[in-house]
Amino acid sequence: MSNEPRPRPPARDRGHRATVLAALLLAASAATLAYVLLGGPDNPVELPAEDHPNAVRG
Repeated sequence: MSNEPRPRPPARDRGHRATVLAALLLAASAATLAYVLLGGPDNPVELPAEDHPNAVRG
């Protein structure tokens, strides 16, 4: 066993942090898009015809 201190690993650069942040934002936006397209809690993509004043009634 040696009493010498271990060398510190090199610090991660800003590019790595930017890559991690970009990956997190991409994952969050993909999850949000999937949530909206699959309907979400109130189905905001598709509204009933009664809510459209110009809807064709027939």
